[in-house]
Amino acid sequence: MHRIEHDIIDLLSRRRKQSLSRREIADHLDLRGGERKLLTKILDQMVHEGCLSDRRGRYSLLTRPKRTLEGTFSQADKGYGFLRPDDATQEDLFIPARHIGNAMDGDRILGELNESPRDRRPYAKVLKVLDRAHRRLLGTYQPNNRSALVFPLDRKLGGPVKVAIDPDVTADDIVEVELEHYAQSGAYASGKITEIIGPENDPQVDIETVIRSHALPRDFTAAALAEADSVETEVTSADIDGRIDLRSLPLVTIDGETAKDFDDAVALLKEADSYRLWVAIADVSHYVKPEAALDLDARELGTSVYFPGYCLPMLPERLSNGICSLNPAQDRLVMTAELLFSADGTRLSAEFYPAVICSRSRLTYTKVAACLADPDWDALDHELVTQLRQMGELAALLTAKRKVRGSLDLDLPEVEILLDEKGAPYDLVKVERNQAHRLIEEFMLAANEAVAEHLTAGEWPLLYRVHEQPDPEKLHELQQLAAGCGAGLNLTGNLQLNLQRLLAETAEKPEARLINQQLLRSLKQAHYTPDNCGHFGLAADCYCHFTSPIRRYPDLHVHRVLKLALEQKTKKESLSKRQLKRLGEECSASERRALEAERELTELRRCQLMRDHVGEELDGIISSVTEFGFFVELDDLFVEGLVHIRTLRGDYYHFEPTSMLLVGERRRQVFRVGMRVRIKVEQVELWRRRIDFSLIKVEDA
Repeated sequence: MHRIEHDIIDLLSRRRKQSLSRREIADHLDLRGGERKLLTKILDQMVHEGCLSDRRGRYSLLTRPKRTLEGTFSQADKGYGFLRPDDATQEDLFIPARHIGNAMDGDRILGELNESPRDRRPYAKVLKVLDRAHRRLLGTYQPNNRSALVFPLDRKLGGPVKVAIDPDVTADDIVEVELEHYAQSGAYASGKITEIIGPENDPQVDIETVIRSHALPRDFTAAALAEADSVETEVTSADIDGRIDLRSLPLVTIDGETAKDFDDAVALLKEADSYRLWVAIADVSHYVKPEAALDLDARELGTSVYFPGYCLPMLPERLSNGICSLNPAQDRLVMTAELLFSADGTRLSAEFYPAVICSRSRLTYTKVAACLADPDWDALDHELVTQLRQMGELAALLTAKRKVRGSLDLDLPEVEILLDEKGAPYDLVKVERNQAHRLIEEFMLAANEAVAEHLTAGEWPLLYRVHEQPDPEKLHELQQLAAGCGAGLNLTGNLQLNLQRLLAETAEKPEARLINQQLLRSLKQAHYTPDNCGHFGLAADCYCHFTSPIRRYPDLHVHRVLKLALEQKTKKESLSKRQLKRLGEECSASERRALEAERELTELRRCQLMRDHVGEELDGIISSVTEFGFFVELDDLFVEGLVHIRTLRGDYYHFEPTSMLLVGERRRQVFRVGMRVRIKVEQVELWRRRIDFSLIKVEDA
């Protein structure tokens, strides 16, 4: 609150029975020059906020101040919005479109609480924007005679922004605008163009706009690049000093066909009654020191971000694809987990140490899966083929062990978006998880868990990867879906084993994918914290991330802690609990931001593909039901669209939340998850990332 506001309240509280004019207030407060000019604005603001009454230019304190609440403004597509109170225990308040003022999505606002005189329902009015969430925005440039308008790409940010005509900008170009004045009383917001991003239909511009709209750090600082340039491109003898030499081991990397950065390499020795597994992870901490420029840049991004056809790396390519990447036939520094397992897959011991390796081969999931599936496969040398098949044996044992303890193994095939030479999408293909994916996944899980247990036993403070119990209400929705698919889910007893049984029972059903998706939605998002509360999905008491330090900052942190433990340093040299809590919050937020950005661009690419299918009739399955309609996932395109309730003709439908059904009142037509339907693609709205369908017919009897 401004000093003058305090003085006004103090003055008028001493003169409760007397109202004062602006001049009288200025005289009483002895305001001069600029302060007198500022007074009018402050008085108008205090009247708007409900602190003062204004009767013909005379001001007095209101005896019953308006009820106000601070929170975040959330804009809906249709013009109205919501006030989300700072106190998370309070419910969101509806804000009618006429009471939004010039607030923009994400702004912190002061709202006035009101009740509708008709039905006594609470609602809010925006009294004041306390803190602006947007100083800049991205939009489409449209010139007219004397000026130009920039229409925000995000429609939640309101109407167009008035800018000066720029001869260097072409109509429909995407530009970045710095806001100078926000919209007021019907007048457009105004600003200036700070950067021309590029043509509207350029696939690279799509990527750039998503990066900027999610505030992803785009470029490395000059200091970080200078540090990266100073790193040797080859491992030196000084680097190797004090490390275990594992260059004679047949270590291999196993990754996707397009991967360029290789975090991990594995090797296996099958002994008489045991398996000895080496998991070698790139020693990024050798090159990226705490608080150095590289470290600060990596922490700011938090994680590499993977878009179709493009990667925003956490580390400069000189490191991520160079000296840190476990490229074949090149010496590389690693942190190693050497794990000994019994013949039934029980871990007997674990050792950790810095080492130097030389990867024998860069293998792909496709090639390894072929080796594991075909006994006669001989496209690699005999020693390597034998090792891969023994790895398959151990991976199967580890999977069985996890299953016994209740670990959940969701089977959700990924969809790869195929791009042309310009980066534009032209097709979607389903990528199934094969045996090679599961092999590497098991070995990485084993290493992560072993490191977490080792550091916990030594009472070292670190960031755990935790996953809490799922939300009971969402589990009830999953139970309803399972019942509709003819399967049962017991929510009492050992929940993880019960969920496992559900997945097994529905594995061969057409609705298996929907069950897996709904289970995923039921689970809470895993996050990073110094407080170990276990990992529900993995049924692990103790878990951390260790195996991907090139692309995840928490893994880099865990490497540093492990080195302190191995070097027998004092725990005072590690981060404090308070520092770890903040780091965990930062890393969790960075992960969410990256996932949201990846999801947004993926949805945009899917919508761009679906524009070519408008007017077509396609088959699909109802994937979810809501009070406003139902979503259908198409069979061959793996794309989801909405059949809105208003497009369902011939009956009035209501939503039954307990059973997740839409039911017609007269004809009793029911729409439920898992039903097969035929739809028509009606329209695609790129800006909303939304595809609208209409129902042609129900294919289920």
